[in-house]
Amino acid sequence: MSMVYGKDLEVVQRLKPEPMTLEEAAAQEGLQDVDYEIFVHKMNMIAQEGKETTMKLGASSGMRWGDVAFGIYTAQGDLAVVATGIWFHAVLGQLPVKYIVKHWVDEPSVGVREGDSFFFNDPFYGGVHGADMGLCVPVFHQERLVCFVGAIVHTGECGGTDPGGVCINARSKYDEGLLVPPLKIGENFALKEDILTMFASMTRDPRTMILDIKARLAASRIAQRRIVKFIEQKGRAFFVGALRRVLRVTGEAARKKVSRLNDGVFRQPRFMDTVGPEAALVKLDITLTKRGDRIKLTFEDTSPLFPDKPMNTYFQGIIGLAMVYFCGWFLHDLPANNGLLEILEWEFPENALINAKGDAPTSLAPMPQVCFAHGMFLCGARLIYHLDPLRAVASWFQGFAIPVYGGMNQWGEPIADITPEINATGCGARPDMDGVSGAGAFFATMSDCSDVETTESDRPFVYLFRNYFKNSYGHGKFRGGSGVGFGLMMHHVPWVALGGLGYGSKFPATMGIFGGYAVPPVFLQTVHGSNVKALLQEGASALPATLDQLYEDRNPEEGARGFHHIALNIQPFLNGDTFYVPVGGGAGYGDALERDPSSVLKDLAEGLVTPWAARNIYRIAYDEQTLRLDPEKTAALRKEARAQRLAQAKPYGEFEAEWLQLRPKGAVLKYYGAFPHPSLGLQAAGPGM
Repeated sequence: MSMVYGKDLEVVQRLKPEPMTLEEAAAQEGLQDVDYEIFVHKMNMIAQEGKETTMKLGASSGMRWGDVAFGIYTAQGDLAVVATGIWFHAVLGQLPVKYIVKHWVDEPSVGVREGDSFFFNDPFYGGVHGADMGLCVPVFHQERLVCFVGAIVHTGECGGTDPGGVCINARSKYDEGLLVPPLKIGENFALKEDILTMFASMTRDPRTMILDIKARLAASRIAQRRIVKFIEQKGRAFFVGALRRVLRVTGEAARKKVSRLNDGVFRQPRFMDTVGPEAALVKLDITLTKRGDRIKLTFEDTSPLFPDKPMNTYFQGIIGLAMVYFCGWFLHDLPANNGLLEILEWEFPENALINAKGDAPTSLAPMPQVCFAHGMFLCGARLIYHLDPLRAVASWFQGFAIPVYGGMNQWGEPIADITPEINATGCGARPDMDGVSGAGAFFATMSDCSDVETTESDRPFVYLFRNYFKNSYGHGKFRGGSGVGFGLMMHHVPWVALGGLGYGSKFPATMGIFGGYAVPPVFLQTVHGSNVKALLQEGASALPATLDQLYEDRNPEEGARGFHHIALNIQPFLNGDTFYVPVGGGAGYGDALERDPSSVLKDLAEGLVTPWAARNIYRIAYDEQTLRLDPEKTAALRKEARAQRLAQAKPYGEFEAEWLQLRPKGAVLKYYGAFPHPSLGLQAAGPGM
C-alpha cells in the first residue's frame, strides 16, 4: 500500500465498526451467553485497571484528575471496551489505531510487532486538539495480532506558541506545536530514548510530557498481560469473537432504542461570543433528524472556516462530542464503544468552521465542539422527552472557564498546564430535582477537580478561596447546580504566564430547557500589583472569601483591577498578583414561578441565591430576618408576574417581522458570515458515512 504523505482523508471516515472478519464470524457460533457475560465483565475490569493506573502514574492535571480514556480495540482498530468518563474518546480513539492498521502493519520500514508502542496527538486523527495525546500497544498471542490497548489523556502542554496546551492566537497549524500522526516510539518493550528526547525538547514541560507517556505505556502493558493470560485460558477464537460481539450487541441495542423514539426534526442554533480573545459572533446551526432507527446530523447554516484563527474543528471532533450526549445520557445503559455509531449519520458543509481543512488551526477546537454539544443537549431533551422524561434534563455548564499557564514552579521545574477546576461545573437541573453543585465536567463526568493543597504543592499559586457562589446557575422550577468560584494568588516565583480559555462572557453559553433560565455569563477579574500578600501578612480579616464579595465590591484589595472576557491572552502575572475565575453552574429546568417557595428559602439560608433573585425571579414574599414565607403575598406576586407576561405577548408574525429588522453591529459580525444566514455561498458536502 502506497503511503499517504499528509492527511489520510479516507481513514478518518471510518468511525463506524469495520466489517466482520471471517475469524470473527466463525467465532460467533461457539459463544455461550454465560461465558460472554463473564468476558465482558473481565474486559471492563481490565480497562478500569488501565484507567486507574494511568491516573496514578501521570503528572498532568488531566492525567491525575480523570480526563482519561483507556480502551481495548479489535485487531482492526474498533474500540470495543473502554473505561472512561470522557466520552468523546470512546469513539475518537479508534482513528489513530485504524491508521496504524492501515499504514504500519504491512509497512516493512515500520511494522507492528509484539513489544511495540505507538504515540499520537495529531487532532486530525484524534479529533480534538494537540493537547489530547494517546498511546497504544498491539497485543499478540502466538505471533497473531489479536487486539490493541491504549490510553488517551489530555496532557497539559504540546509546545505551541502559547503555554498550557492551547494557542489562543494561532494563525495556522504550524503555531500549534507538536502534531504527531501515529508514530512508533517503542520496540521490544522499551521506549526509544531518541524520540522521547525529541518530544521533551519540543515542549515547555518535558517532565510532564514524558511521565504522561510512560504512565500510558505502563497501564497498557498491564492490560496486555491480563489479556494474554485470559486468551491462554479461554482461547484466541473465543477472545476475538467475544470482542466483536460486544460491538454487534451494542449496535443492535442502540438501533432498537432509537427506533422507539418519535420521528421528527429538531433544530437548534447555537452561538459563541468570541473568536480566540476577540469578541465576535459565531453561529453553529444544528439540525437533528430522526427517522426509523437512525439519527442524522446536518449543519447547513454554520459560520465559515477561519483560515487564520484557531476556532475551527475537524468534523471528527463534532461526532466525538455527539457521543458525549449519547453515551452519558440517552444510551447510558449501553457500553460506550463505536458500535453506538451504527445509529448516526452526518453531513458537514464544506468551508465551515466545523469541517476544518488544509492548514487551518484547530487549537481552540474544544470551544465549537462544546458549543455543538450544548445544542445536542437541547435537541436531545426534546427528542427523548416522550420516551424517558426523567432523562430529558437541562445542560451542565458548557462554556469553559479555564486558566492556562506556563513558567517555573516553586521547585525550579518547568510547568505548563490548565487548572483542574474545569471539572467542577454544576450539572443541569432535572425534571424532578435540582442539579448537583460542583458535579464535574459534562464531557468527563467521572473526573475530579483536585484538592487545593495538592494543586498548590507543585504549582506556583495559593488559593485565596474556592467555593460555590450565588446565582451561578440557571433558575427554574428546578435550578441547576452551583458552579465553583476561586481566586489564585501568584506565589513562590517571580512571575507566571497566565491566560484564560472559554466563551460566554457577552451572553450565556448554556441555555435552560422547558422554560428554565440560562447560566449567567462569566468573566475574569485580575489585579496586577495587588497588595493581597501584604494583607495576608497583616492578618487582615476582610479579605474576600467568595466571588460574591468581589461582585458586591467588598474587597479591600488594592492594585490595577481588570475585568476580562474568559478568553484572555497569555500575559505575565507577578508574584502577589491575583486572578479570579468563575466556573459556571448548570442550566435551569421549567418555569421559575413554579418553584417550591421552600426550596428558594433553603437556597437563601445556604447562600446559593440572592434576595434580589428570590423576589424578582421566583417572586416570593418572605421576612428577610426569619426567612418565613408569606404564602398569600407570594401567590399574588406570581399571579401578577404571569399577567405581565401575557401583557407583553404578541402574535408570532408580528414578533418575527420586528425581529428580522434587528442586526448586530458590523464589527460583531466580522467572522459570522452572511447575516442572518452565514452559510450563503458555502458549498454543501456529500452525504456522511
